[in-house]
Amino acid sequence: MKKHSTLIQIIGWSGTVSLIGAYALNSFGVISSQGLLYPLLNIFAAVSLGIRVWADRNYSNFILEVFWGVIAVVALLSFVF
Repeated sequence: MKKHSTLIQIIGWSGTVSLIGAYALNSFGVISSQGLLYPLLNIFAAVSLGIRVWADRNYSNFILEVFWGVIAVVALLSFVF
């Protein structure tokens, strides 16, 4: 059980780093919110943090991550269509 908990924590932390990284890189003009990398980082963050909060049974934050991910997917699809 401990190994599962550690893996979930690593997944959660990677999502946190991705989310903060996307925001910081965009805020400092390194990447554009209109570019491909920004929604990709946000999708990764939403999935990773979604896994973490689901494992913690934190369902209100899980819903937040679902919406965060949907918004990022819609932004990503704007590159295709």
